[in-house]
Amino acid sequence: MALRPLVAALLLCASELPAAIDGYVLNPQTQARIPQIEVAFYIRQDDGQVSEILRKRTDGEGRFSFSGPFVQNGLKFALAAFYDGVPYFSSTLEAGAQQQIILEVYETTADASGLDIGAHHLFLSLREGTIECIQLLQIRNALDRTYAGQGSDRERRVAEFALPPELFNLQGHSGLMHQTEPGRFFDNQPLPPGQSQLSFSFELDARQFDGDYVHQVIYPTERLTVFLDPPTIEVGPPFVDQGTVELHDRQYRRVEIQSLQPGQKVEIPLPHSRSLRWSLKWAALAGAFAALGGALALGRGQPQTASSPAPGDRRHVIAEIARLDDEYAQRPDDPAYRQRRALLVREAIALTRALEE
Repeated sequence: MALRPLVAALLLCASELPAAIDGYVLNPQTQARIPQIEVAFYIRQDDGQVSEILRKRTDGEGRFSFSGPFVQNGLKFALAAFYDGVPYFSSTLEAGAQQQIILEVYETTADASGLDIGAHHLFLSLREGTIECIQLLQIRNALDRTYAGQGSDRERRVAEFALPPELFNLQGHSGLMHQTEPGRFFDNQPLPPGQSQLSFSFELDARQFDGDYVHQVIYPTERLTVFLDPPTIEVGPPFVDQGTVELHDRQYRRVEIQSLQPGQKVEIPLPHSRSLRWSLKWAALAGAFAALGGALALGRGQPQTASSPAPGDRRHVIAEIARLDDEYAQRPDDPAYRQRRALLVREAIALTRALEE
């Protein structure tokens, strides 16, 4: 039987009514619903930015509800419950696709004893003058509380990492990364029970790098996998070479080591960065002394001496200056270094003058 026009119109209007977003906040450890805490409603704008649209408090039974013209069927959104200073985000949801949403929250702890890393992926790519580093890891919290670390908000210190202090362009892709002292870095993302994904990236200046990337273990790590670009880089034991792989149209040498313990350090040789740094340093030093030699020659008219030093003598002194710069790269103000370097520079100038004469 055909619907009457008025009934059909009413059904059509009902299907286009805004959806309601209903749910409650629950502590799964105690099965208790959490009253009077804030729940925020987020949507992604056309430009890709995520914006908070509305924030409400749960009622006495831990329930929340969002409705209004902005909530249309099919709208992609996310929710976050704020409990004990920690935000707990939902996955991306769709309005009208579920009847009820449960947001889980936990009590917090500053005890890091339950943390370990199942898989840590380290990407090292050598570019002209730069070493690009990306780290992706799965960190597990075996406790029944959220590990919230120390501090709060943007300054919260949660997962700790030992990274090269001379890094630059540090970017946290799962949370905000910040440095508390040289070589010591923290991610600010709280870690609820179970497994969390963390990722960050940074760059290193190959001219300031000593040729070995040192990975220092903070938490017990089941498996560290290193991806090296270019794939011609060879890494020996204790790493196991797993050959070359192609990821995102780029080839890597894949090596792996297992069962790492806190405090353990693993050296990953990057010979290309060493040769690049040395070639750049040699070029800079040679250019500087060549220019100095030319300037000295223009201002002199003395006759040539009977015995002149060999060009190899000057190259030896320049190489010694480069070696000394490497040795004291982290202690440029050391008095012994500055004194020794000044003597070598004077010797190089004297050799340059003698060669030009």
